Amino acid sequence: MYSKQRNNKVSSKLADVRVGSDKGSLRLQFSSRVSQEFYGKRQAYKGLGRSDTPENQQWAEGIARRIQADIDHPDGGLFDPTLAKYLDIKPMLATITQLPTAKPLPTLGELWEEFVNWRLKTQQIGESTFIGNYKGKHEPMLRLFMDKPFNEATANEIITKLNSKIKNRKQTKTLYGILSQLCQWAISKKIGITEDYFAEIKQSYRLPKKSKQLSEVEDYKAYGIEERDLIINSFYNSERNGEKILAPLIEFLFLTGCRHGEAFALQWKDIKFDTGWIVFDQSYSSQTKVLMEDTKTGVIRWFKMKGMDRLIHLLTRLYGDDKNPNDLVFNYKGKRCDTFKIGIYWQGMNVTKPSGESYQLPGVVRRLANEGKLQYLKPYSTRHTFISIQANNGADLALLADTCGNSVDVIIKYYLQPDKERTLKNI
Repeated sequence: MYSKQRNNKVSSKLADVRVGSDKGSLRLQFSSRVSQEFYGKRQAYKGLGRSDTPENQQWAEGIARRIQADIDHPDGGLFDPTLAKYLDIKPMLATITQLPTAKPLPTLGELWEEFVNWRLKTQQIGESTFIGNYKGKHEPMLRLFMDKPFNEATANEIITKLNSKIKNRKQTKTLYGILSQLCQWAISKKIGITEDYFAEIKQSYRLPKKSKQLSEVEDYKAYGIEERDLIINSFYNSERNGEKILAPLIEFLFLTGCRHGEAFALQWKDIKFDTGWIVFDQSYSSQTKVLMEDTKTGVIRWFKMKGMDRLIHLLTRLYGDDKNPNDLVFNYKGKRCDTFKIGIYWQGMNVTKPSGESYQLPGVVRRLANEGKLQYLKPYSTRHTFISIQANNGADLALLADTCGNSVDVIIKYYLQPDKERTLKNI
């Protein structure tokens, strides 16, 4: 946003503060020196909440003169960066035209709730993203500021707090982008916000960069074929009943690479034994407990089983003699499977004894990791493992992308892993 600078003699004499106008609303513009010293930015603006009329211009010029006088005072320390000292001054004019929308600024919490619900209502985000990310991740990071008026001072407090975080920096950068969108939305709605407070930090906030080789070591995402089979067999051969019940689902996830919610929603009518296809057209959200009538990408996906003997044998064995077409392919003791159930038997859970003593009961993959047989990866690595094994063993990338609901570019960037035994040429 750029301020319209006034050419009158009063403004030109004030070295550190000028009166400007933005979209019909008066505001103060501070010099680079004052902006950096008091507001920590290259260029600071402060909205005055009054329309750009001749009468209000005179009132604003009077405020600017008082501010400049405090800045120039030989004793120093008289300037109030919050402007409360100056905005509380009663104007000498008989009539002052207020902006039609002049009212107390909404709190961050009020704006956040309205903004997020608007994004949900306009289908810019889905129900699972709304609950899992906006409510589960982003909102807790802003909890300390929800009751504060959403102005530049609050925005600067948020930036200071988030910038001090060492962990979850990727999530912080995402949140800066969302807050910038919130500001733009509030500006368009004309509900008191006239500036995108997060436009600059959204661009300047940087994530630490790592070499491709280091990223692969620190972000080991996929299992190899032997590790995959070790996990599957460990579920089947477990002495714990819950782990054995989930074994077919774990094998299916590894053999198809489908998203977990798609497997939770799968019914026998979606398995086309006669034509050799699996149809993924629904998804179940474990967070919202909602069955969605489409996949994550909104595209009905057909998975070709031809040539995949192990997958066909698994489904044939589960189908048995006959199943109701509307029955779930996978269930846990008659109930729908979900992410939390997989997490318990994959990773483990905390157990509390009657005495109050608690301990960790590791799941299948956590036990294997504790025994040094593989590195622990989260349950969703089933999808990454399937795609990586296929991509690195010569599968047609276009077919693989279509089968899994990705693009070829995504597969090349995130799933196609180089041969770690290769070395650079000795030249």
